Amino acid sequence: MSEEGEEKKENILDKLNTAFIDFVGGAFGESGKEFIEETSEKIKEFSSASIKQFMEFSDTVIDNLKLSENDQVMKMRDSVEDLLKQSGLLEEDEEDF
Repeated sequence: MSEEGEEKKENILDKLNTAFIDFVGGAFGESGKEFIEETSEKIKEFSSASIKQFMEFSDTVIDNLKLSENDQVMKMRDSVEDLLKQSGLLEEDEEDF
């Protein structure tokens, strides 16, 4: 998918999320809106932690199977990691800098 298509998709999701939060705020007041925002943040944290654990697991498998010597496998692994970081699903570690 092109960058423009990705941005459009993100904008639609952002608009949908904002509309949902506004709806909840209108229906249940400020406490409902705060609940939804906190829940959303917790879900993002959980997703990020799960993805990080999966990447650690895949690194262990790659090491155990001695696939770290295979350039194609390492390029694919690095590409997946880069895409996850770009999408905000995986945070960059301090040691990566």
